[in-house]
Amino acid sequence: MPNRLTIRNCKFAFKCSASWDSLEETGEEDIRFCNDCQKEVFFCENDDILVELVKLNRCVAILKPNSNKHLIGDVEYK
Repeated sequence: MPNRLTIRNCKFAFKCSASWDSLEETGEEDIRFCNDCQKEVFFCENDDILVELVKLNRCVAILKPNSNKHLIGDVEYK
């Protein structure tokens, strides 16, 4: 069974209005490219991946709880 994302109170410093499906595919299943921001966007399927990518200052996509929509942007890291 896949890990479920459990991070709470995650604050985005920047929220992108793009949808995951509209981002350009890169050949990597969990990485897409945003032509508006000119950044790679990394899908986070669990907490460990999210924490590592936020530490690396990457733009991330996480599934919004109880929906099939993604939240995309830069997460604040303190």
